[in-house]
Amino acid sequence: MRTNIKQLAGLIVLGCYFGLLSLLVGPVRACTIFVLTDTNTTLFFNNEDWSNPKSRIWFVPASMGRYGCVFVGFDSGRSEGGMNTKGLAHDVVAGYQEEWKVDPKLDVKGHSPRQMLETCATVEQAIQFYRTHQESGFFRAKMLVADASGASVIIGASHGKLQCELSHQCRGFGYGGQILDRMLVVPPEPTVANGAEILHACLQKGQYATKYSNVFDLRSADIFLFRFPEKTNAVKLNLAAELQKGRHSYDMPQIEKELRLTSK
Repeated sequence: MRTNIKQLAGLIVLGCYFGLLSLLVGPVRACTIFVLTDTNTTLFFNNEDWSNPKSRIWFVPASMGRYGCVFVGFDSGRSEGGMNTKGLAHDVVAGYQEEWKVDPKLDVKGHSPRQMLETCATVEQAIQFYRTHQESGFFRAKMLVADASGASVIIGASHGKLQCELSHQCRGFGYGGQILDRMLVVPPEPTVANGAEILHACLQKGQYATKYSNVFDLRSADIFLFRFPEKTNAVKLNLAAELQKGRHSYDMPQIEKELRLTSK
């Protein structure tokens, strides 16, 4: 009996230790997303952190009143982020623990971020979209949406209600939040090079290491893909040019090879 009591006491102490440790560490934020903007340029940046190495980028031309889009994600076919031909872009940071209950009266049809990109042209339209459409994932994730004007909004849940934080300034959040806070105190000029430096500083390592980094120019519709830390040079694409090729995709780890083959 004494041995059992000692073992039980040990387990209690160990449980309290790990419980305290989890409180100190808190939920892990996956991905880092941010916007750099001024009067002439708006760039949208993302580090995609996950365990799946099979990353993809795919293009869906406009049809039946829906905007043409580029989507980024993995081989599941479910987009993690994207941009449309109107210069609206989004991506998501996971790892939150929010009270959230979806209103069953709201409309829902499939993957809401994709629907939002296909049907909205501005941040204000995106906000209205989520006031009328379901997104059950807001209990664990928040979304950054930005448009070509430089406006952006963080959409998520807070105390059981939809929360929309609107801004027209450089901003970001996610895994690299503390680094972003330091590097955006004096916002750098919105260039791909400046943003790539921040992306590199915010890379996640380990099991959920950053699998790709993408940059969307919301005015020119140029796309830049990085494969940090293996390669520091970007693969550049253009949304309009890619949509002219019809519906298609590239495997990001093989994209340079695939682009060479398609150019022949």
